[in-house]
Amino acid sequence: MRIADLHTHTILCKHASGTPEEFLSAALARGESWFGVSDHCPWPEGYDSGSRMNVSEFPLYRENVKRLQRKAEGTPLKVLYAIEMDYVPGKMDDVEANLEKEEFDYIIGSIHYIEDFAFDNPDLLDEWKKPGTAEHVWDVYLKYLKEYVASCSFQILGHPDLPKKFGFRPVESESFLQRFSEIFEMAASRGIALELNTAGLHVPVREIYPSKTLLSLAKRAGMKITYGSDAHAPEAVGRDFAAAEQLAKECGFSGFVTFEKRRPIDLPFS
Repeated sequence: MRIADLHTHTILCKHASGTPEEFLSAALARGESWFGVSDHCPWPEGYDSGSRMNVSEFPLYRENVKRLQRKAEGTPLKVLYAIEMDYVPGKMDDVEANLEKEEFDYIIGSIHYIEDFAFDNPDLLDEWKKPGTAEHVWDVYLKYLKEYVASCSFQILGHPDLPKKFGFRPVESESFLQRFSEIFEMAASRGIALELNTAGLHVPVREIYPSKTLLSLAKRAGMKITYGSDAHAPEAVGRDFAAAEQLAKECGFSGFVTFEKRRPIDLPFS
């Protein structure tokens, strides 16, 4: 099985462990062909500062990835330079202006906040239990997701149904699925791939992001797929990709993509 893990983090995000070299060793041990470093974007400055690198640390981040690229020379593994960019309404011009000159292989577009609620933060789990919270989060999340896909430049849509993390699944009503279908169709038209993120198997929901229903909608819309472990520790690198491939096959996919210099590379399943 050829492995392209395009979603991994570093200790600069303040909620990961392990050195860059330990992540690289784990990728090599997994037999990966592509290993993408995609830590959380530090812009807009001061945003969610407890869970991402500071702006002043970004040059160190860049150099860490370049060092891994040098270390991987002569191996079957290619290290890719990327970033996970959050959607911050009203601030994206500033974010993209700070990233546009970077020679990324790809950008992952993700959403972790609804208004001021970090909905995937386990410390805020009690917020989910308040009446009406789940319905509000899913409604605004889909609104943000549509705005994000329509207006920003990125190559991969990260963990597309992340709000289900703690088991607060959406009601898959006709209108809900229609909204996701419209987002996926727009994403496909812009060349954005959909991430199969296996981290969902290791949180309370115990399900890959996205669900099988949503993945089938993405296939119908014409989206391509990528793999991501969302590893925050070396032992999570490349984890459960066989399960992700099986899910993708069940939904009609025959392969996946990786990115280099923001261009997709189509790869068949093994």
